[in-house]
Amino acid sequence: MDREIKILLVLAVVVCINGCTNTRYIADQKSVELQHQMHAHRSGVKAGDILLHTASLILSLSLGSEFEITPSERAFKQIILENESPDSMTVNMVTDIEWKDSVFCDIMGIRLPPKAKQKLLVPYPAAYNVYFKTPFTEEEHIEVRTDNNHRIVKLKAGMTLVKLEN
Repeated sequence: MDREIKILLVLAVVVCINGCTNTRYIADQKSVELQHQMHAHRSGVKAGDILLHTASLILSLSLGSEFEITPSERAFKQIILENESPDSMTVNMVTDIEWKDSVFCDIMGIRLPPKAKQKLLVPYPAAYNVYFKTPFTEEEHIEVRTDNNHRIVKLKAGMTLVKLEN
């Protein structure tokens, strides 16, 4: 029984460490607060799942029944924005998904230095319009969907520009 509890504690620590995000490159205070709120909500859901599964495991061991894990619905996904440009980049992410009190899950004012990465927690599933530019380029736009398997979004100046042939 002690062994199962130790394994569950190690799994809980791994889940908590893996879910860490930082707001180092986010300049917009509302976006920083939103990231903290979504992270706290996701952590609460994960802690509740861990407690529920632990209680279910103990109950199934004591009754001699089969232990079955039922995963909860995923509400958030962690993505990574990566600046592949040699210049600093300003990124704004806009979506139509609402959080609480009719506040949209927009993430504004991300300032990525060259070759930097920013982990973000975003709603799942969702579609984001990502607007980005360097000080020397025009603003570009891509759409990022959180319901696919891609977790890393690599951005570089000129990646969305279509070259017209004469």
